Amino acid sequence: MHRLHTAFIVAVAVLGLAGCSSQSGDGARTPSASAASSLNRIGTPLDSAIPRHIRNLTFTDSNGRKVRLDDLEGRTVVLSDVMTLCQETCPIDTATVVQTARAEEHPAQGKPPVFISLTVDPARDTTAQLTAYRRLFTDPPSNWQAWTGSSKNVNALWDYFGVWRKRVADDPGPAPHNWRTGKPLTYDIQHSDEVFFIDATGHERFVLEGAPYAPGGTVPKALRAFMNKEGHKNLASPPATAWTKAQAETVLRSLRS
Repeated sequence: MHRLHTAFIVAVAVLGLAGCSSQSGDGARTPSASAASSLNRIGTPLDSAIPRHIRNLTFTDSNGRKVRLDDLEGRTVVLSDVMTLCQETCPIDTATVVQTARAEEHPAQGKPPVFISLTVDPARDTTAQLTAYRRLFTDPPSNWQAWTGSSKNVNALWDYFGVWRKRVADDPGPAPHNWRTGKPLTYDIQHSDEVFFIDATGHERFVLEGAPYAPGGTVPKALRAFMNKEGHKNLASPPATAWTKAQAETVLRSLRS
């Protein structure tokens, strides 16, 4: 992994915690000079220019259009990892991202931030799957996009940002079924949960780590039905460290100031 210590990867795998740590050297993320600010209580302030080769990676949005991070220069970007067939945390993650996007859709000044949910499972998260996923969130905000792409490009981007992923067999017992197609699922992808805030100049400025808090009503009914026992536990009893929509908006305000 590009920017994760090996020992930390093991800890993430064992504990199921989201997170990343910086390393020295080329492409490493470095703490912002304002890291001592109150935002430290929410997540991790950073100030690292995203390399052009990462910003130029090509993906496909749910409408079939070719897209790149570099196309969004001049806009604040909120980037999160997602898997539409995740039964534990992704429905909660996406619900909170969507609620934040909706709150930021019509700012009093300037252009709204762009929220991107980029898959960690490009083999199954096709454009059709992502289109259906967006539609589950009734009247999805116009500033929220869902992206997929080739495994090579998806892995390159998430390796750079330090999102941990591991493909595993599904748990023993009856196989869960794709909520869209009804097909049985044969594998799962364990992954960490992060939300990355990128400023208008293409610098990574902040990271929120771990699952958020999302009121149950914000998770679409189809996804609540798809979630497993662990997912419903996460929804009903979020950890004290869970980040919130209000905290994400606080980060965005700090980038505008």
